[in-house]
Amino acid sequence: MPVGTGKIIREMRDFIARHDENYNNWYVGITADPISRLLDDHKVDINVDLWLCSEAFSNEEARKVEDRLISESGVTGGCQDDKTGQFVYAYRMSDNTQP
Repeated sequence: MPVGTGKIIREMRDFIARHDENYNNWYVGITADPISRLLDDHKVDINVDLWLCSEAFSNEEARKVEDRLISESGVTGGCQDDKTGQFVYAYRMSDNTQP
C-alpha cells in the first residue's frame, strides 16, 4: 500500500539509524520491480543483507524520497533513471552487493 513521502523518509532514516548510523554505507534507489532490482541488479542477499522497500504514491514522490536521502543524509544512489517506478528501496552495501 502506497504511503507519503515524509513517512517513507522517516521510516528509512529510522531503519538506517537502528542498524548502521553511517548513511554512506547505504544505497537508495527507485524501481517498478524491487525484488528483481535488489536480487538481480544489486546482488542483495535478502536473507543476510539489511534492506527495506516502500511504495510511494507516484514516481515523482519516489524521486523526492531518493533525492532527499541522497542530498540531506549522504546515502549513495541515483544511478538509474527510472521514470515509472514508485518503489523506493534501500540496502546496506556489503562485499556481495553492487555497488
